[in-house]
Amino acid sequence: MAEIYKAVFTCPELDEREVWYVSSRKHAELMLRRHISTPRTKKKAMRYEHATYSLSVTPVFESTGDAQYDPRG
Repeated sequence: MAEIYKAVFTCPELDEREVWYVSSRKHAELMLRRHISTPRTKKKAMRYEHATYSLSVTPVFESTGDAQYDPRG
């Protein structure tokens, strides 16, 4: 099974909460940058300039690396 992480973005000042299911912690950081930036300039949006926000990433499914499958039969 692949590794799946739950990323939760919260901004209490703007009353926002977003949940993303991503494949890595790096992808969670990418989703955060896309969420707080403007679409055209890729700079931080003005509403997030002085707001406090947080991102928590927790594993949902972790792979053990062994699927117990032997293709040789």
